[in-house]
Amino acid sequence: MRLKTILAGLVMLAVGLAVTLVAIIKSTDFNAYKDVIAGQVKAATGRDLVLAGNVELGISLTPTLTVSQVTFRNADWGSEPAMFKFDRLAAEIELLPLFSSEIVIKRLILSDADVLLETNTDGTGNWVMGSGGGGSAPLPHVADVLVERLSIRYRDGETGVTRQVDIDNLAAQTAAPGAPIALALRAAMAGEQLTAEGQIGALRQFTQGPLPIDLKGNVGGVAFTVAGQVADPAHFEGIDVDLSLISAGAVAFGDLKLPGAGPYRLAGHLSGAKGSYKLTAASGRVGGSDFTGDLEYALGEKRPFIGLRLASTKLDSKDFGLEPVLSGPDNGPKDGRAFSGEAWIIPQLNMLDADVLWTAQEFSHGPYPLKNASIELHLRDGKLNLTNVTGNLVDGRFSAAGSLDTMQSPAPLVARVRADDVAAVPLLETMGLAGVLQSKNANLEVELAGPAQSLRALLAGANGTVLFETGSGRLQNDFVRLLFADLFSLISIGGNNDSSQVNCLVTRFAIENGIAQSRGIVLDTPGATILGSGTIDLRNERLNLHVDSQSKQINLANLAVPMNVGGTLSKPSVTPDALGTVENTAGFATRAANFATFGALEAVTGLGQSNDLGPNPCRSALDAGVKAGKSATPGEKIIEGTGQVIEGVGEGAGQVIEGVGEGAKEIGKETGKALESIGDGLNDLFGN
Repeated sequence: MRLKTILAGLVMLAVGLAVTLVAIIKSTDFNAYKDVIAGQVKAATGRDLVLAGNVELGISLTPTLTVSQVTFRNADWGSEPAMFKFDRLAAEIELLPLFSSEIVIKRLILSDADVLLETNTDGTGNWVMGSGGGGSAPLPHVADVLVERLSIRYRDGETGVTRQVDIDNLAAQTAAPGAPIALALRAAMAGEQLTAEGQIGALRQFTQGPLPIDLKGNVGGVAFTVAGQVADPAHFEGIDVDLSLISAGAVAFGDLKLPGAGPYRLAGHLSGAKGSYKLTAASGRVGGSDFTGDLEYALGEKRPFIGLRLASTKLDSKDFGLEPVLSGPDNGPKDGRAFSGEAWIIPQLNMLDADVLWTAQEFSHGPYPLKNASIELHLRDGKLNLTNVTGNLVDGRFSAAGSLDTMQSPAPLVARVRADDVAAVPLLETMGLAGVLQSKNANLEVELAGPAQSLRALLAGANGTVLFETGSGRLQNDFVRLLFADLFSLISIGGNNDSSQVNCLVTRFAIENGIAQSRGIVLDTPGATILGSGTIDLRNERLNLHVDSQSKQINLANLAVPMNVGGTLSKPSVTPDALGTVENTAGFATRAANFATFGALEAVTGLGQSNDLGPNPCRSALDAGVKAGKSATPGEKIIEGTGQVIEGVGEGAGQVIEGVGEGAKEIGKETGKALESIGDGLNDLFGN
């Protein structure tokens, strides 16, 4: 009985002590300990903690401490007074670890909070804490965290750029102190949904580093994986992670909208520190285009820098949202002009500097791909330099270069284009003349400089040169009738119902202040040789051209009628030149006497004969004419004989002139359409 009485007494004593302890705890005002708690936080972090709401303790085997309306002070240099603030925090605390001066929080619930993370101009984060001059307290171990309605804002003190993430729900668990944290996140960023799950390092590693990361998730329809570590997370330096991004469709993320419609894929190894980052061993895909290589990003002293060194098997500009060079004519300008006056929008490109070297086995920017292509460009201080674009185009060689200074108004544009031994069809398609000429070997050289305001303004103030030449091929008969009218019978000898045989063709123009001066136009066919000369005023689009011909068939000599082409590019007029209707060879020589063709007559009239004029006889003849034109002797002989030739014109010439009138009316109408299509094609070419 005595033992039973003793045990009963001990139980009653224990219950009494427990009741007394509970009564003491319940009667205790924990708000009186706010200053003690704030002092401990100050000792650990060097910053003030303000507990504006109540501090309450729920009694159970695992007591719950609840605090409300709490504010934690920001760094002294911070842009706002508070680094974080929240409405309510509840912590379930393990009792036994307290006896060994350890704080183990079984569960932490945070709701309605706002956190500001920012860096100063030196790149130091406000999450880097001072000692406060007191002893440092150990960080508590938190086993389970639940966050509801948390807004995290990030501000870059160097750039002023801000970002915000609104967390709807965040759950994090860790098995033991120092163990990795498993997390699951559901949030919104820049108006896009964000989900993530995986593991990150322990709480202490956020400040001490290195911080391991192994996450996967989705943001705005872009699936991502990140695996690796950050050596110094406090300063976001020493990044060493493998990165992967995949999207099945278009990507629009806040102000960022990727060009094209996707799909997108990017993978590589991301590394960097001190504002310089590299993605090496990168591979990716945009639409049907692929690439591998290295990407670089650096903050720079004045502006960010982007560097790309990439190689592609297939690269299509359409995948990046760039419209290809259009083929064929469109409706043209609404004001009746040939060249569009629609203003080009040239943004100032001084927001970043860039170096790009991109090679591709096949590069497409139109119907004909560039094989074994290489693209190199540099952007510095708003000036874009296209060092080169090279590649093989339809068995020939193509190259282009140029520059555009976007910091000037109007922006000066310099463009150089060259095509060697390229089939004529792809070149002419870009000028709106698809199907006009078929030839396996055509050459094009363009050097053009002018103001990049519009196509009309560019050509009106242009300076440069244009050369187009082709060897043996076929010229569409409809175009021959259109441009040469009564000369069709001469040109079409050796042709068929659809096209006429062409031995060679060369056109050269020198452009000065918007005036295109012919440096020679030579067309040779089995039936005739044709020379052209004159000017095109690109400022007002007026034509002043002359066409002479020499028949190679004696019975068709009277059809070799000189023609004047006037009017405008939109409404040209074609009329016979009465004074130019002379005896075939001598008259041809006289009217062709400009500085490019003046001394070329012996060479030109020898086309199709036994003269060896090289692979392109028109070019050789024109070159010979230029060379001979430097000597006065051939020209003087021609001029001296002009009077005698004109006296012998006779009635035959008059009859030829009479027959030209009606055809000339139709020529003017149809030529206007052709020249307008050329203008549209140029607009497509320069506009893209």
